Amino acid sequence: MRRSLFLALMLVFVLSSWSLAAKTYLLKTEVQVEPISKARLIELWVPIPLEDNFQKIESIKVKAPGPYEIMKEKEYGNKFLHMAWESALPKGAKLEIEVKLTRQEVSPRPWKKDIPLRLLLPDQLVPVETFESMAKEIAGDKKDPVAKLRAIYDYVITHMKYQKTGTGWGRGDAIWACNNRRGNCTDFHSLFMGLARAQGIPALFQMGLPVPSNGGLIKGYHCWLLTFPDGMLYGIDASEAAKHPEKREYFFGHLCDSRIALTQGRDILLAPAQHGPRLNFIYKAYLEVDLKPSPKKVKTTYKVEIVK
Repeated sequence: MRRSLFLALMLVFVLSSWSLAAKTYLLKTEVQVEPISKARLIELWVPIPLEDNFQKIESIKVKAPGPYEIMKEKEYGNKFLHMAWESALPKGAKLEIEVKLTRQEVSPRPWKKDIPLRLLLPDQLVPVETFESMAKEIAGDKKDPVAKLRAIYDYVITHMKYQKTGTGWGRGDAIWACNNRRGNCTDFHSLFMGLARAQGIPALFQMGLPVPSNGGLIKGYHCWLLTFPDGMLYGIDASEAAKHPEKREYFFGHLCDSRIALTQGRDILLAPAQHGPRLNFIYKAYLEVDLKPSPKKVKTTYKVEIVK
C-alpha cells in the first residue's frame, strides 16, 4: 500500500515538474494550395509537430477542405497530415491546423533508451567516411566521448561563420560547409553531424521553428542536434552559439525552449510515401501534382501564440 502511494506521489511530482518547467505554445499553420487547372492526382503533406521527451502535444484541431489522415513514418517517427484530390483544383484549397503543445528545455542527462544505428550512418549530404581523418585530428588524444564532442563543437563554431550570402548555403551540405566555412543552421549542423558520426557519436538532426519572444508570425526555420556521447544526451545548437558568443557554453548541451520541433532526420520518406525523391529535410507543406513535386503551388504560414 505504501509503495503504491509512493509511486503515485512520484508520478504527480514528475508531471508537475514538467508542467512548471515547460512553456505552452499554440502553433497555427495555414497552408494555401494555389489553383491547379489540370491534374488527375494532387497530394499534400503537412508536418505535424514532434512528440518526444522534450515536447508534448496537448491537442490538434484541423480545418480541412476534405478528408484527411495523419500518418507516422517508421524511420524517424515523423507525422504528416495527408490529403489527396483525384481531380484538378481550379479554385485552390486552404488548410488550417492548430496545435497546442508544451516544450521543455533540453539539458545534458543520462540516456538509457536504445539509440538507432541510423544516427551513425551517412545522409546524402552528410557523409561520414569523408570526415574520419578530419574528425580524428580535431579530437586529438581525447578518449572521453563528451570531450571529443566538445572539441568538434569548438571547431565548428571557430571555423564557421553564420552568413547567408551568395549561393550554396542552406542545403545542409556538410562538404560545402567545410570548404566554404559559412552558412546557416543547416550548414553548421550538417558539418557537425559528419564530424560527430565519424567519431562514433550518434547525432540526430531536428528541424523546427524559432518562437519569437512575443509570439506572432514565424519567419523562417531553425534546426539543431541531439547527440548521444557514451550513454548521455547533449543538445547542440552551434549556429546560435556562433551568433551569440555569450551563450557558447549554454548551447553545448542545452537547447532553450523557445523553439518548436517539427521533424527529425534527413533524406525523409513521408507517410504515405511521396513519389518524388526523399526530402533533404522538411519544415513546411509538400505538394505533388500527378506524382511530381510542385513546390511553387503551395505556401505555408506559421503563427504562434505563447500561452504560458
